[in-house]
Amino acid sequence: MVGHLCEQCANASTRPVEDDLEVYDIVRVDLPGTTLYGTVWQVEGGRVQVRGTGGAWLRWAERRQVILY
Repeated sequence: MVGHLCEQCANASTRPVEDDLEVYDIVRVDLPGTTLYGTVWQVEGGRVQVRGTGGAWLRWAERRQVILY
C-alpha cells in the first residue's frame, strides 16, 4: 500500500502498489512536482522503466510511483 497526504487540504488516501505491470501497459507516473504518462518498457524488481509518447523520454521510476492507466 502507498499512502498519500495532501499538505494543502489535509486529506489522506491509500492505494495498492501495482504488482501486475507488464511491458506495453499504459501508466501514469507520479513524481515529485510532475506527473508523466507513458508505456511500460521494462519491469525490474521494485522499479519500472517508462517510455514517453513517441520515445520522447525514457525514465526509471519506483513501482510505488506507477499507476496502471
